[in-house]
Amino acid sequence: MAVEFFEFAKSRIAFRRFGNGPSILLVFHGFGQTGEVFSTLDQPLGQHYTVLAIDLFFHGSSHYKGTSLLTKHDWQKLLEAFCKSENIDRFSLMGFSLGGRFALAASEQFADRLDALILIAPDGITRSFWYEVATGTAAGRWLFRFFLDHLSMLNALGHTLTRLGLLNRTVMRFAEISLGTADQRARVYQSWTQFRLIRPDLNQISQQLNRHAVTIEFFTGVFDRIVPAYFILPLTRLIYHYKITTLRTGHNRLIELAGEQLSNEL
Repeated sequence: MAVEFFEFAKSRIAFRRFGNGPSILLVFHGFGQTGEVFSTLDQPLGQHYTVLAIDLFFHGSSHYKGTSLLTKHDWQKLLEAFCKSENIDRFSLMGFSLGGRFALAASEQFADRLDALILIAPDGITRSFWYEVATGTAAGRWLFRFFLDHLSMLNALGHTLTRLGLLNRTVMRFAEISLGTADQRARVYQSWTQFRLIRPDLNQISQQLNRHAVTIEFFTGVFDRIVPAYFILPLTRLIYHYKITTLRTGHNRLIELAGEQLSNEL
């Protein structure tokens, strides 16, 4: 699938199109992925949606050239300009894992234009303790950078925490896979630190979603230890109407299986 580009404020986002349906679905992928991961939606959803799968910054071919941290306002302005360039008025949002945080930040601004918000094991609702430790202070960021530069020490610490029951084995394995190369470690550091101001305001989001009666659907995995199902509770407690579908899978197959489930609902 050909990659297209959109330039805004000296930054560039790459995106792909899947399907040719009358409704627009903007989708945001997880850490270490690109919009290509949503190609599995082409078959089940392509007759209903035109899917625009955006590469997040520091992933794929998207490049952030700002001199300061990316903020929610920056992200919302970019999406506003993107929708204008594509002549998009109303649309739906889907976010998987890290992309869930960006979908939530978008819904905070665009609830009055949303038909549906689809969150698949979304990041951004429950803040990770380890994420806060690694990015919340200058000292934490320095320590995070130090351990990434001394991977053997990080692995030793991770295995010790796992033995003590303070870190899930699946999360540890995910970290080992995600940090296997220098490029992957650079992406982790860039993404974790540069995205730290993308903090969805759950109170504001819930008020907007309730006011505009947006269709909201969550997908979680029974065996998902990266973003466990209970991570969505701080938001579900605040919204009036939503649907939760729990799939018998772990983290990695959720997009594919959620697409199949959604096709049955259309």
